[in-house]
Amino acid sequence: MSCKSKILFFGVAFALAMPLFAQTYDLPIIFIDTKGKCLDNTVNDKMPATMSVLDAATNNVADSVEVRDSQGLGIDVSLLGLPPADDWVLHGPYVDKSLMRNALAHWLFRQAGHYSPRTKHFDLYINGVYRGVYVLIEKIKRGKYRVHVSKLKETDVSGDELTGGYIWAFDKTGTNTGGMGMDDINKEGFRTADGVNVIMHYPKKENLQQQQQAYLKKYLEDLENIFKNGGSKKGYDKYVDMVSAYDYVLHEEVTNNSDSYWCSFFLHKPKDKIDENGVKTEGKVTLGPAWDFNLAMSNGGGMGSSGTSGWQIENSQKVNGGSGLKAPIWLTGMWKDSDYQRELKKRWAELRSGVWHTKTMDAYLDSMKTYLTKAADRNFKRWPNLGQGSGQGDPDPEPMKYCSNQNQGNQGQNPWGGMWGGMGGGFTMGGNNASTWDGEFEHLRKKMKERMAWMDQQLGFTEPANPVATEPVIHIPDWQSDPDNGDGDEGSDNGNDSNWQNPWQNPWQGTLDDYNALTRLNFFSVEGNMMTVRTQKGGTLKLVTFNGVTLFQKKVEPGTQSFRLPQKAIDQAWVATLNGKMLNR
Repeated sequence: MSCKSKILFFGVAFALAMPLFAQTYDLPIIFIDTKGKCLDNTVNDKMPATMSVLDAATNNVADSVEVRDSQGLGIDVSLLGLPPADDWVLHGPYVDKSLMRNALAHWLFRQAGHYSPRTKHFDLYINGVYRGVYVLIEKIKRGKYRVHVSKLKETDVSGDELTGGYIWAFDKTGTNTGGMGMDDINKEGFRTADGVNVIMHYPKKENLQQQQQAYLKKYLEDLENIFKNGGSKKGYDKYVDMVSAYDYVLHEEVTNNSDSYWCSFFLHKPKDKIDENGVKTEGKVTLGPAWDFNLAMSNGGGMGSSGTSGWQIENSQKVNGGSGLKAPIWLTGMWKDSDYQRELKKRWAELRSGVWHTKTMDAYLDSMKTYLTKAADRNFKRWPNLGQGSGQGDPDPEPMKYCSNQNQGNQGQNPWGGMWGGMGGGFTMGGNNASTWDGEFEHLRKKMKERMAWMDQQLGFTEPANPVATEPVIHIPDWQSDPDNGDGDEGSDNGNDSNWQNPWQNPWQGTLDDYNALTRLNFFSVEGNMMTVRTQKGGTLKLVTFNGVTLFQKKVEPGTQSFRLPQKAIDQAWVATLNGKMLNR
């Protein structure tokens, strides 16, 4: 969703769905029943409801099952095969007529070896009325299946315990309160000395202790000061996880995200860690997870960018900002640093040679196009907005049940309808305006390739004919076998977590390897002629040139090990693979 949007949350439980009509679907189906209450654009609070989910190879609207706890209260559940949680986003891609921008963006970030919210397309019914194709997206929150940072208790107000974990966003005010940029920043977070809004997501502001806010504020301002008032502009790597700083920026740029850097910009900071050798390393500011791409990827119109050239990070509005919305000075400062640019170009070459190769992206898009073809036909019969601009003022062909018609402007997949009342109800967002869904889908593919080609030219890279590796080495959580099944980690911000483990302490022991989220348990680093590899399962490590020539090969065991690189691997650029998959830095 864009930084101008809101998210509605439902207290849900599974309930038996009554037959609506005899029809078979090729997507999962979610039914929401508000028990006779109106769900329109005036609703800002959580609304009790029941939710029924059908998820099989084909789904008939007459089939479902009920699941509740003994008190009839909501519990962490898996939706559409994703790890269990109690918070989900039901994203309606009304202004993204490809239906794919958020799904593609999160897939790309996971391809780079990082956690990014998982997505699933589905058909939605509210109170028996078909609402179209939606995208189920994991909400960004702390948990062992999502953003893996340690629990920060109210009593953690000094020493190493104070250092993490934190999750926040550089964003407009009102993110957590529905104020749409008009709220007092102190209700949700704080503002840094350079004027950037810090919206707290974990802990929430009401649970954030004074000492914790003071620590995080000082940490960010110390980072800002490197680039202010004649600062040295060096040493930022002591504060920032640099792999995330390369990958996140490249991801925001390759998706040409109009919201990038100044809103919907999530970051987190892990707790200071002690490794198996007793060596302490500070938890650093880590960029991500990625978020909010419905107006990205050249989805122009009243908002967003329709072109494929120009750096988003150099956008003068984002650099100068105002009212708390601006790119952080330390990020735009790093961008100008020659050391950062050198490493950024290396990382771009690695990603584009493998997991971000156009052929890799084509294969993903081809599979999703096949999967969504029939669903898209249903969707655009329900929402006939192909070939025209789309926005908040669009009428709903079948208004929301139990609501008066006065609030029915564009309730459909975009429950934002009147939220821009002071800015003009008919504001158009997005829009290539192709006359077919196929045209919108292929426009997305074309613009992504144009953007990649432009960035290749700017960063001095030539894409090889074929990808070196098409998948990354990541950790897939086996949550079905987890005896804890997420309990505690997805609950309240300040509860007890008896089963929580620090992913950096004894990372090869216990249940962590079996059940954890996309933590960086497999990666490598290079210092001079020495390479250090940390791998969860071990296997065959290869260093392969962009054209597929193997420079070096070695069997590696689970754990951490270092070895000397041959000169030919020092003199040339390469991609590291483990068992044929790309191993990230």
